[in-house]
Amino acid sequence: MLQVLREWLIGICTAVFFITAVEIILPDNSLKKYAKFVLGLILITVFINPLIKVFDRNFDINTYTSNAIQSLDAKKTENEFQKYKEKNIKDTLEVFKLNLQTNCEKKLKEKYPDSNYKVQVDASYDDNNDKLVIKDIKVGVKDGSIERIKKIKIGDDSKTVDNGDKEINNEKSQAIKKYLGDELNVSKDVIQVYKI
Repeated sequence: MLQVLREWLIGICTAVFFITAVEIILPDNSLKKYAKFVLGLILITVFINPLIKVFDRNFDINTYTSNAIQSLDAKKTENEFQKYKEKNIKDTLEVFKLNLQTNCEKKLKEKYPDSNYKVQVDASYDDNNDKLVIKDIKVGVKDGSIERIKKIKIGDDSKTVDNGDKEINNEKSQAIKKYLGDELNVSKDVIQVYKI
């Protein structure tokens, strides 16, 4: 018991010496009050540590502090990983859509060189299967004729734009749907062909 008391007093003296040295070194500014607060917590910990050991022999403030820090770090790491994963999925999805649009336009131009094409892709990420899913492909077909003027509503609070594009359903549109469906391994139902 005398050994425990001796260690406790040495710990208190060491802590007080350390706190005094730090307070002397710190400049007089707003940081000093925060430093005094932290140093006070250290001193309280040094005082309370032997009292807690009386009630719980297995208690060690260092182990407790280490476990608390690891728990906080684990939660922080998990949150940062989740944010990184969401950003990565979003970026990957945008690049996937852009590449798919460009690739479809190029393939359609090679297969059907008599027209120009504008492709828009809507895709999403499926968490359950961990893969990208193509939800919708809109193919705008422009033959050699002059482009139609698009109707725009001005002064409407809803601010909608009616581009007047109508889905076409002829032999060429069916061929485009079949070609893209086979190339991309998707259902023809997600492919819409419009005249622009």
